[in-house]
Amino acid sequence: MIPENWQEIENLYDALVKQGTACKPCLLRELCGGDEDLGRQIESLFEADACVQGFLETPALEIAAPWLTDRELESPTGPLASGEQIGPYRIVEPLGQGGMGIVYRARDTRLDRDVALKLLPERSEQDPQVLERFKREARAVSALNHPNICTLYDIGEYHGQPFLVLELLEGQSLRDVLDSGPMAITELLDVALQIAGALEAAHAKGIVHRDIKPANIFVNTAGQVKVLDFGLAKLLSEPERVGADAAAAAGSSTLATISVMGRAMGTASYMSPEQARGDDVDARSDLFSLAVVLYQLATGSRPFEGETPAITVEAILGSDPVPPRQRNPAVSPQLAPPFDQG
Repeated sequence: MIPENWQEIENLYDALVKQGTACKPCLLRELCGGDEDLGRQIESLFEADACVQGFLETPALEIAAPWLTDRELESPTGPLASGEQIGPYRIVEPLGQGGMGIVYRARDTRLDRDVALKLLPERSEQDPQVLERFKREARAVSALNHPNICTLYDIGEYHGQPFLVLELLEGQSLRDVLDSGPMAITELLDVALQIAGALEAAHAKGIVHRDIKPANIFVNTAGQVKVLDFGLAKLLSEPERVGADAAAAAGSSTLATISVMGRAMGTASYMSPEQARGDDVDARSDLFSLAVVLYQLATGSRPFEGETPAITVEAILGSDPVPPRQRNPAVSPQLAPPFDQG
């Protein structure tokens, strides 16, 4: 999506939204006048919008559950009752539920410790994208051993529903921390170093997180940071594929990356420009997202905001954020010299 075309793309996109999705395909052909490239770019906005709406600002609870949304979960067995046994794990209580599953506090009866058990939704084995996220999180987190990354203990299946067993965290996400306003600079620096350490460990293993945002970063009661949710992770050994080959790979191969060319994956406000364009990404994309998070922690505001994901993407691709010291004079000039000098 190039800046010269953006206004035309945005105008056509808004016109299609106003008409409703039922007549979008025919209107798309009519409004684009046969321009297939323009049509693909507008279609990518609808795909990104649908994707982002599913992940944007989801509530983080007491454990590693950033996938959760406000939709109700339908389960073949219903919510598991306290005392119910899943292998060696005895259910204690539900901690949250949504479109990506129910998360329970459970007791590992073998090791006599509490864990977070994330049970994926009914029929998740029939949804390639849900299964791919599950496998990616399991593969990525199991490859990492770092104090600032949430630990994966086990995976399994219960009545056809895959589940993850994760480290149970007590504390709050950075999303919840931000409800109190900007973070003190000394605390922000400590948090920044811990997140950077987690990302350095992931990148050293060839893993790009691709969804760094406040809801996916947890601070426990001891002040230790934990990076969560590697469900959108990309292995650098797995290059992006282009066109029809990418779409086929995303639906059929466990080795293909979830995102394909022209489809943005992640959360709009925290995407790097490469993510927003649907391009291939590397470790630098996570660093951009981390900078966005740190800007928000320092100022209480996101550097790129819009009423819709499409407008937010436009801001990321074509505008500069407000200098952080204009929003919070307590921010040291040494923390943001490019803003204050430019």
